[in-house]
Amino acid sequence: MNNTSRTLLLAGALLGASILSAQVTVLVDFGNDSSFRGASVDAGGAGIDENGNYWTSVWSGAFYPNMVDSTGSATTIDFGFDGAPAGTDYFNGPSGSTADPTATVYNATALGDLGADEAVYDYYVSGRFQIQGLDPTKTYDLAFFGSHKFSTDDATVYTVYTDNTYTTSVASVSLNVQTPGSPWLHNQDTVASLTGLSPQTSNILYVEFAGSGGNSGYLNAMQITEVPEPSTYALYAGFLALGMILFRRRLKD
Repeated sequence: MNNTSRTLLLAGALLGASILSAQVTVLVDFGNDSSFRGASVDAGGAGIDENGNYWTSVWSGAFYPNMVDSTGSATTIDFGFDGAPAGTDYFNGPSGSTADPTATVYNATALGDLGADEAVYDYYVSGRFQIQGLDPTKTYDLAFFGSHKFSTDDATVYTVYTDNTYTTSVASVSLNVQTPGSPWLHNQDTVASLTGLSPQTSNILYVEFAGSGGNSGYLNAMQITEVPEPSTYALYAGFLALGMILFRRRLKD
C-alpha cells in the first residue's frame, strides 16, 4: 500500500470515528422520584444507570432544557410535557405489584440502552410532549419502550405531528405493551422505532401516545438519536471507496 492509499484510508477511519462521536443519543426515563410512585435512574449517581449510561428522568411538573446525552455531555435538546398526561405509576408495569425497580422483569439485551431498571420500572399514561431545540439540518430517530399488563388496549400508538395542534401526523408506530390474548404478560423485549424524522414547526418534534383503541397508552422509556447529515456519510463512503481503489491498484502492480 502506497502513502496515498494509507493517507486516504486513515482519513476515512478518522472521519468514521468523528461520525460516530457526532451521533448524539439521549435517553429519557418517564417517571422519576417526583412523580407518583416513580423512580429516577440513579444506579451510579447523577442519573447514571447500571450500564454506565446517563439518563434524564422526567415528570410532568418540570421542563428539561439541555438534556445530557448518554455520555453525560450537555446537548441543545429540551423536553417538556404538553399539557397534563392521564397519569403515571409503576403498578402493573414490568415489576407487577412490587414497588421496587430491581423487581422489574425484562430482557436487558433485547432493549439495549433502554434496558435499565428504573427506566423500565415506571411509566406515563396517554400524553403529549415536545422535543425541542433540534437541529434543522439533521434528522432524528425515536425508539419507544412501553410495557404494562392488564391494559384495555394491547397496543400503544406513538405519533409525531407537525405542530402543537396535534392534528397533522408525520409518522406513527404501534407497540404491543402486553401480549395479545394474555394481558398478564407485559412487554419485556420489544421497542417501536420512528426513523429519519425532520424537526417540525420551530424545530420541534410533537409527540403523542395513546392506546390503539382510544384507551390508555403507556410509555416507560425513550431513546432520541440525532443522525448526522447524509452528506457526511457520503463523504465517508467516498473516502473509503477511493482508498480501496488505490489499494487494489497497488496489489496489481
